[in-house]
Amino acid sequence: MSRIMGILQYALAREEDGRSFYLSQIDKVKDKEIKRLFEYLAEMESDHVDYIASLIEAATGEKGITKEDILPDEDSYFKTREKTELPAGRHAELASDISILRMAYLIEHDFMEFYQKAADETADEGAKFVFNHLSAWEKGHRDMILELYDERMKAYWD
Repeated sequence: MSRIMGILQYALAREEDGRSFYLSQIDKVKDKEIKRLFEYLAEMESDHVDYIASLIEAATGEKGITKEDILPDEDSYFKTREKTELPAGRHAELASDISILRMAYLIEHDFMEFYQKAADETADEGAKFVFNHLSAWEKGHRDMILELYDERMKAYWD
């Protein structure tokens, strides 16, 4: 198995794990905005699973992975979300939600670093382009979570 194929198969398994994490946490979080974010991220991870599966298929072809295999950038969740304020008496719920947000942040951060390392370590230009693109997607997810995490931490402490 080629190194690129190994990276893609590992990435596929991790994206499936990420999707499972978000789906399993949706009913645990109390904050409606966090629920919406996790629903959005679960959908994005499903898209990533399909996308990486298509990259695995492309990697087995004659041309391998090319820049044409790249999907367009995702719309930002925060472009359309509404700002919400923390209702009184929600501190205990929020503390639990903050812990789950932190786990989500770490998952996306690890994905971002994994893809960046794969890009840095491959000489194949098509694969490098794809891995850099995937890293940027995961950075976008990580940053969305961090923004919400920071907002909720401020609300919790205030």
